[in-house]
Amino acid sequence: MPLVVTRLLQNPLGEPAPAGHRGDLVRVTDGTATVYLTPAEFDAADEGHLRYLLARQAAERGDRSPS
Repeated sequence: MPLVVTRLLQNPLGEPAPAGHRGDLVRVTDGTATVYLTPAEFDAADEGHLRYLLARQAAERGDRSPS
């Protein structure tokens, strides 16, 4: 599944950041789980790490995706 990345603002809370703005938070989802990161955490993460975080989030919620 493709990752969907949305940069968000804190004020107003959760609103998408304007184009070209770093945002205050970064929402990453694969359609089954969602994680929120700081821009620095997002910049430091590669796709494999993002997918790991999403899989861990799904597992904590009790979701089981086929391997």
